[in-house]
Amino acid sequence: MNPMQWAEVAAEIEAAVRATPGVADLYGPGSLMSNAVGAGARRLGLRDADAPLVLVQQNDDGTQVDIALGVHAAAGATVTTQTVHRVVRDLLAGHGQQEARIVLTVVHVHVSPLATRAGLG
Repeated sequence: MNPMQWAEVAAEIEAAVRATPGVADLYGPGSLMSNAVGAGARRLGLRDADAPLVLVQQNDDGTQVDIALGVHAAAGATVTTQTVHRVVRDLLAGHGQQEARIVLTVVHVHVSPLATRAGLG
């Protein structure tokens, strides 16, 4: 695939992940520093403001997908990440990418105000 096609796949993955039950939000993958640089690039117009938050890379080792997400506490991080992994794997298989490394990082657990008042979060 060419870079434009990979960008389309990344956007498609982002939409599918956002629609996955238990996913509260998506964040830019990478370190705090790389996210700060990315935010600066968007502000300067060097990077598209609505560029996908999902990073899809093709290199000598194959395809790698990096996703940083927030999950709803009630859904559970384990169940949510397993579901996201399956969604991404199936979507990539539909694009002929049977073997891919999928890296999911839970960066935030969203607790509802009602759960907090009940002493659950």
